[in-house]
Amino acid sequence: MHLRPGRVPFLFAAAALAATPAYGQVWPARPIRVFLPQPAGAGVDIVLRKAIEDMQPRLGQPLIVENRPGGNSVVAAEACAHAAPDGYTICVLNSDPLVVNPHLFSKLPYDAQKDFRPITSLYYILTGMFVKASAPVNSVKELAAYAAARPGKLNIGTFGPKSSPDMSRLLMGERWNTSIVGIPYKGGPQIFQGLAAGEIDIVLIGAYGGLGLLKAGKAKLLAVSGSRRLSMFPEVPTLEETGLGDLPSGQSWWGLLGPAAIPDPIARRLNSEFVRTFRDPKFMEFLNSQVTEPNVGAAEAFADTIRRDTDRVGRFVKRYKIAKE
Repeated sequence: MHLRPGRVPFLFAAAALAATPAYGQVWPARPIRVFLPQPAGAGVDIVLRKAIEDMQPRLGQPLIVENRPGGNSVVAAEACAHAAPDGYTICVLNSDPLVVNPHLFSKLPYDAQKDFRPITSLYYILTGMFVKASAPVNSVKELAAYAAARPGKLNIGTFGPKSSPDMSRLLMGERWNTSIVGIPYKGGPQIFQGLAAGEIDIVLIGAYGGLGLLKAGKAKLLAVSGSRRLSMFPEVPTLEETGLGDLPSGQSWWGLLGPAAIPDPIARRLNSEFVRTFRDPKFMEFLNSQVTEPNVGAAEAFADTIRRDTDRVGRFVKRYKIAKE
């Protein structure tokens, strides 16, 4: 269930009303936990910690990031969904636990539609398609031909079976008339470590994590997501230009959520603080350096994004006949 600002699910109304006077007037009175399904040092972790630095003086209490990677983001999502709805536990999640997992797993320990309250979308991470430095290709077209001639020989780093990069692997394999092996890792830093070591042939995740490898000559960047080419890499085409604009991991958004019954005043305050930070010109400059695009706004707009992408992924799963576990 996705809510308009100011509304609470009927089933949780009594609890929310009881909590509002106690929490709404003095909140926050203690530190706030923020669950994140990525390890420390990942791009989203860096952005979140920077945002917290900006907000903490206004909130008067620290926001403590708890990194809980792995399991297609199920671990962090479950912890957030079942936390007390008192405003002291929130989470920053992407599309995998909210719109992908419900189509792929029949026994999730949370209900993506009922257990969360969307607070605001935060930003898009621009995805990069990287290959290891030794790969004898310099474009997506050359990679497609190279993979087609070697079915089952190339691999791609993923966050586990049926994660967005893993589903992108299936689509690329079909488009290129080949098969690509998925290698699961806990997070982005580990995937890029594998790429630097030559263990992974292809990476299709947030571009920022690979910038250091590009400078060191340990990777090649073949394409990026987004509506236009990056100013720092004007020669690198967009995924849309290469015919891969519809990849599931082509545009990865992250957003702020809380347990479904989090009181209205707290949800509105969180929205206000995060929107203020992410719209600050200096912070927007920082986001640009991280190869990300800010995308904050009303809670309902974020809820609409979740609904729209849930439908889109459902069509993708049906089209490629991906079995539900």
